[in-house]
Amino acid sequence: MLPAATPVMSLLYPASKTVLMQHLQTLVLRGNCWWVGGVVPVAKFERLVLKLAGRYPLTRDERGRTYDRAKGLATVHVVAYPVDGGIAWWVLSSEGKGGLADPASEDFKVAVHAMASSGHLVFEDYVMLYAHKKDARTLVDARTGREKKVLKDCSTWTWKMTPAAYHEVEAAIEREVQALRYGDDTCEVPYGVRGVLGYQRRRPLFSAVRTQVLELHRHAASHWGRVRKTWLGRYTELARRYGDHAGQLRPIGDITAKFLPKMMRMRVFSDDTRTLASLVKLC
Repeated sequence: MLPAATPVMSLLYPASKTVLMQHLQTLVLRGNCWWVGGVVPVAKFERLVLKLAGRYPLTRDERGRTYDRAKGLATVHVVAYPVDGGIAWWVLSSEGKGGLADPASEDFKVAVHAMASSGHLVFEDYVMLYAHKKDARTLVDARTGREKKVLKDCSTWTWKMTPAAYHEVEAAIEREVQALRYGDDTCEVPYGVRGVLGYQRRRPLFSAVRTQVLELHRHAASHWGRVRKTWLGRYTELARRYGDHAGQLRPIGDITAKFLPKMMRMRVFSDDTRTLASLVKLC
């Protein structure tokens, strides 16, 4: 963690898009639910960050933030990442004096809460939500003394595909099905129905995204099942060569077991040269 005296442009930015999303998720999970943000041209980024640093304690280290919380002060974080058209930025804060939720804050009127329907954090194809899910846990059966797996209801912050992004993939699957493009998901440039599904499995697999990717596989299986017989009639040589496997999509069980690993905690700042100042030069 950078010392409190470090200039704000020496703060680090996340190592990748997936890490960025996980970092934002963690900050919100820890109570930094108020936020402002946007995309700014590269030429204006440093001026913006310096202005924000004049308003909020952005360079406090973890020890300093712990002290602030004990005193009823807000913790405030700045996050940035390069995107097409400039640099995406967010300021996130907890409740408390000096934060975005403080009526005395200069950004109080424009700050939003991440749980509000109009305040969800959005990044590219994804939106962060407070969602319910089934969490698999291992318990010891009191009667038999053996371990067993049970599903527990829990709620947490997670990312999912935006409705627009999800429906766009559904439509892409349906177009490929209608054109009888079975395709391939193992080649360098995947294509067809299998290719569309293969690309979905490359998404950041947060719990809600993982669920959506499985739903898209079921959507594809349902639609492809209606035309597979026609496909087999058109591609008789493939039907003879592969028999019952010809034109089959990967089973959902295989997708779950082999292609959708659960998200692991990743290191946010992998390189201490990836500063906000270097971000300006990179872009």
